[in-house]
Amino acid sequence: MRQAAIALSVGLLAGLPGLALAQAGHDAHHSGNPPAQIGQAPQTAVSPAAADLPDFTKANVAAMNDMHGPMMEGIMADDPDLAFVQGMIPHHQGAIDMARIVRQYGDDPQTQAWAAQIIEAQEREIAEMQAWLTARAGGEAAAAAPLGGAVYSANEGGNSISAVDLGTGAAATVSLPIAPHNVDLTPDGGLLLAVGDPAAQGDHGSQGHGHGAGVGADADADADAGEGLLVILDPQDLAAPAAAVAVGPHPAHVVADRLGRAYVSLAGGDAIAVVDLARAEVVARIATGGYPHGLRLSPDEAQLYVANVRDGSVSVIDTAGLAELARIPVGAGPVQVGFTPSGDQAYVSLRDENRVAVIDTRSRRVTGKVDVGPGPIQVLATADGRWVYVANQGSEAEPNDTVSVIDTATGRVVRTVTAGKGAHGVSASADGAHVFVTNTAEDSISVIEAASGTVIRTIPVGDRPNGIVHGRSH
Repeated sequence: MRQAAIALSVGLLAGLPGLALAQAGHDAHHSGNPPAQIGQAPQTAVSPAAADLPDFTKANVAAMNDMHGPMMEGIMADDPDLAFVQGMIPHHQGAIDMARIVRQYGDDPQTQAWAAQIIEAQEREIAEMQAWLTARAGGEAAAAAPLGGAVYSANEGGNSISAVDLGTGAAATVSLPIAPHNVDLTPDGGLLLAVGDPAAQGDHGSQGHGHGAGVGADADADADAGEGLLVILDPQDLAAPAAAVAVGPHPAHVVADRLGRAYVSLAGGDAIAVVDLARAEVVARIATGGYPHGLRLSPDEAQLYVANVRDGSVSVIDTAGLAELARIPVGAGPVQVGFTPSGDQAYVSLRDENRVAVIDTRSRRVTGKVDVGPGPIQVLATADGRWVYVANQGSEAEPNDTVSVIDTATGRVVRTVTAGKGAHGVSASADGAHVFVTNTAEDSISVIEAASGTVIRTIPVGDRPNGIVHGRSH
């Protein structure tokens, strides 16, 4: 299959860079003015970590970059106690990430022992601090965790991405050469990735991507849709040139690791495309089950779990050998996977059962299922591992507007939050204080305050937002 890097430039409204483009997205789309276009430009190189650095150094640099932004946001709280806790949570997470890196790459028994002790201690303290924040939220500290960072939504119906600075409210929508179904940031926050079919061929009807619901003629249409793209953007300046990589038929989701690789599920090709972001090219393909869709890396990035919609399974991929290790039967219509921070469990949305399957990652077996709302799509575990959020999209005829919150300790739904119609994508802030849900039928994002379980803000974005990711402000 052709492996091409196509140079692109993002032409936003003249003279207004990045998120300073206030309200350039949803308002422009619905007023009849199209969002800004991506046009052709000379080849532009992506700027990853230095190519000559060892993999463990790249991973450590990415972990530190991940930590610094949330720490700085956390310590800006007005209350010194809150500033301490909100700063220490990402600090501890940085220590956990470094410990996992040395466990993956190191071989000294002492460093391995220290790493194990650090992970156990820091995860326990993060949970204690999260519980303290939740308890404080009942009093004057209800506004303790400031709404910060930025969110990016993949607007499949509008061939665009919307970017919103949550602190300032500044928003921008940029057109893409694809109908993006999913979006993600690299671990260091340096690159914004989006995947989808070419805009002229993307399914822009009411069903959007479809999540493998079609059979027969619909399946043939998936195979004939043409070669989809991974589009690479600079989140610090959306007006800067971007690159795109031809990856294969009907790309659905994308995740990136700390080694500069992106993994793209190819629903039309029953495979994962592995992309070297520095070279902007596909370097490997890995066979999966039928119609691979949502995918997530384990916390130590040693394995990739992929939800195969049409054969009711999850593929377990070895990221070192780039091969499928196992295929776990999970149930009808698996769409997305979410790991707990410890990596001990993975939660899988079962769209056609209205349930979520729980996988024990050691035994690679389903240990239980949890009843949720109709048509569950994306799932996400919070940073403290206590909760799993499940967006229930419902059907096209009857879009649902609920988000189920599962208590991982009991395996039960303990709260149901009302978001917007067609609840689909889920992301969360690094401290777990806020959860963000895209509403495909209402062209909006719901911002949920985790402590109270209420929607505190609704943000208009582009047409039919699907995937969503939260990152630091730029």
